[in-house]
Amino acid sequence: MDSEQVRFNSLGTWCAGDLYLPDAEGPVPGLVLGHSGVMVKEALAVFAPYFVRAGFAVLAIDYRTVGGSEGEPRGQDYPERQAEDFRSAISYLQQRPEVDMARIGLWGVSIGGSVAVQAAVLDRRAKCVVVQSPSVWNGWRYLERLAGWAGVRAMRDQLDADWQRRYEGGASARVPHLKLGDSVRDAPDVAAQMFPSYRNEKTLDSTEHLLTFAPEQLIHRLAPTPLLMIANGGWDPYHLLDEAQSAFAKAGEPKRLEVLPYDVLGLYTGPGLEEAMALAVDWFDQHLRKVPQPGVTPVPSPGAGAAMTE
Repeated sequence: MDSEQVRFNSLGTWCAGDLYLPDAEGPVPGLVLGHSGVMVKEALAVFAPYFVRAGFAVLAIDYRTVGGSEGEPRGQDYPERQAEDFRSAISYLQQRPEVDMARIGLWGVSIGGSVAVQAAVLDRRAKCVVVQSPSVWNGWRYLERLAGWAGVRAMRDQLDADWQRRYEGGASARVPHLKLGDSVRDAPDVAAQMFPSYRNEKTLDSTEHLLTFAPEQLIHRLAPTPLLMIANGGWDPYHLLDEAQSAFAKAGEPKRLEVLPYDVLGLYTGPGLEEAMALAVDWFDQHLRKVPQPGVTPVPSPGAGAAMTE
């Protein structure tokens, strides 16, 4: 499926995006798609066609310092800035004549989903959110579960040394973006082969930003923006089901949680992809296309006001 390579300004830094447009007349609902961490927009090409075939305009984005986007140093994995990039992408889509500026939704995978939620909490122009394979809702707790208490303590020692290095004018150290085990150990290398702009590294200080990232503390503010979570129910130590369930419980209505019986890669490339995307398309169709946008109630005339009191 063809896409248009575009650029949009995110608070002074140019971000890269792939814009996919459906074959449809008139302005259509638009979606912003965001990946996890420092993964790149080319990896979103597996998801975008499902939405485009359903009649949505899709903007898949590279966050600042990642892939085709500008920004130095490279690989700053800062979730709060990524939420800003989602919001800047909304602003860009609203300027496109092919897009209905009042009907824009956000879709994110892994931590990109919780980033999308935080963006939508802050930006009411986002009318609908879908989170696929959700992972991080409290960064500190997530890292403790992943690395253990001793691992986080060692990480904090590294961060102290890194802070001193930066204080003295040096650069933050470079560390792997993903260090996976078991059956998905080779996934970062495969991703680097498939997507030349992807680098499996980030700045060490990115970990500080992850430790303080806790969108579970804001998710109750998302309502009444509709929220769909599509979670992994199979073996998955990275997208933890109980974390998704805990965050979902804090969210307000309208909301829906779907737990699909697939493992860590099952909703990316595996047998659950078709099922997950069908759920996402239906949610966006229901809440972006079929639900009428609220109008503005006019101020009553003096005569009408008098009639109401009679």
